[in-house]
Amino acid sequence: FYTASAGRSDITDANSYDPYGNPTGRTYDLGRDGAYIEYSILIAQLYSDTQFNDTAIQLPINALKVKGFQVKHVKTENECITELTYKRHQIAWIISTSQIQNPTFISTLISFHSSGGALFLFADNTPYICHASEFLQKKFGITVDGDYRGDETLTYKENAHQQAGHFGQHAIFTGITNLYEGITICHPIYSTPESRTKFVTLATATDGNSSIAVYDPPMTSTEGRLCLDCGFTKLYCEWDSAGTERYIVNASCWLAGIEKRAKSKKKNSQKQ
Repeated sequence: FYTASAGRSDITDANSYDPYGNPTGRTYDLGRDGAYIEYSILIAQLYSDTQFNDTAIQLPINALKVKGFQVKHVKTENECITELTYKRHQIAWIISTSQIQNPTFISTLISFHSSGGALFLFADNTPYICHASEFLQKKFGITVDGDYRGDETLTYKENAHQQAGHFGQHAIFTGITNLYEGITICHPIYSTPESRTKFVTLATATDGNSSIAVYDPPMTSTEGRLCLDCGFTKLYCEWDSAGTERYIVNASCWLAGIEKRAKSKKKNSQKQ
């Protein structure tokens, strides 16, 4: 499932690099091409505007399909709820908007996540944070807020997850030394020190606030993995900017949680 480059950001021996200094070629991605054919991603695009239209979302969809993912794209909470209850998707992208319409939406997400479904939560500037913020508040006591105009590039630095303008080492940053932070950005607000240890910052925006954070449940947990991105404008305004496509696809491959699924398959086969 993973390439030989998995987990390496600082790749110095690539044949070529793009204009942003990231190595070119899919061998430097986290996931192998075509490896994820048994995995399905539901994209719930609850926010849209004249730029973030069907043509724009097709770029991330096409990139995911290269790795083998099946992708279902919906635009309403009700469609999302229906799809999640079918239990045919392992990962759900939730692109937040300014209001939650269906009162059962968050409980459906919690149920999906608690039973092993992975979530890629996307938020942006307030008020386009509702779905991500409400879920995180219920799950971890964390909210999301803010409207920082970033529009800068973050750089890789070992163990610099919490330094302004940097990201540290993690599988989702495989093959990335420079990463566009997004145009308008919010950030998580932690209510307790414990929530910081559970929901871990991987990248810090140029204003010094967390902009990408993950939850990786213990192997014994039934929960899925979780990633929060605080600047979803990168999905459509700057898809070709520094590292965006690779990071989004890497994160989706990581969310699949193949390590845990492989372990569970092995256990089941030993029982038989």
